[in-house]
Amino acid sequence: MGTNAGTERNQSWVDFAGVMLAIAGFFQIIYGAVILNDSQIPVNKLLYWNLESWGWAYLIVGVVLLATSWFVFQNNPYAEVFAVLAAAASLFIQASTIEFSPIWSLIVIIIDVLIIYGLVVHGDIRSINERT
Repeated sequence: MGTNAGTERNQSWVDFAGVMLAIAGFFQIIYGAVILNDSQIPVNKLLYWNLESWGWAYLIVGVVLLATSWFVFQNNPYAEVFAVLAAAASLFIQASTIEFSPIWSLIVIIIDVLIIYGLVVHGDIRSINERT
């Protein structure tokens, strides 16, 4: 009837990833709103020809990250896979627009990597515990 320290640690990583999903989603929504509100940011026209589309991409990924965090906490069986895909999309967008704000992008990239790590390495523990 004792608790397994390894199981608690793995569950903690999944919970950590869920919290970080919400934080990353909140950051993405704020950054997308800033981009949409201030379209006078100087950009490299070759790669970022339409900054408004990047703002919408940030908003959409942010909302998806927030919704996915809720599903991770609800123990949805597909939420962890979808969360990894959403975090990868967030990582791609941040890496693609790192020229705009390098420090901010690096912070969100680190958060995304931690989300992916927590869910890929420790995420399957929920399904193992539910089967036994």
